[in-house]
Amino acid sequence: MGFGGAALAANQVMKNNRNLLKQKRKRGDLSFVSSTNEKWVDPKKASFDQLMEIRKRIRRDNKRYRRKVLMVTIIAFILFVLAIAVIPWDLIFTNGFNPHKY
Repeated sequence: MGFGGAALAANQVMKNNRNLLKQKRKRGDLSFVSSTNEKWVDPKKASFDQLMEIRKRIRRDNKRYRRKVLMVTIIAFILFVLAIAVIPWDLIFTNGFNPHKY
């Protein structure tokens, strides 16, 4: 009564995932460049200008991402405050709902 089936299946999944990653690296899909239509740049052989371009692109993308997160957070907070202000809490906690009735 061994549990070989589950363990063998897990090992097979891990092996397949590892092989997929190797294939992606060979094709050059994984890179330090955010755009998909640019070629892979080897950071050890890259020139200073290429590294600075990658650095600028990464910083620009991070700045955009932080700005989006900040805007979504502000909008969610405003909607939350409006929901609290609009809901008639006195009806909910007085006559509308009585948990001790039963």
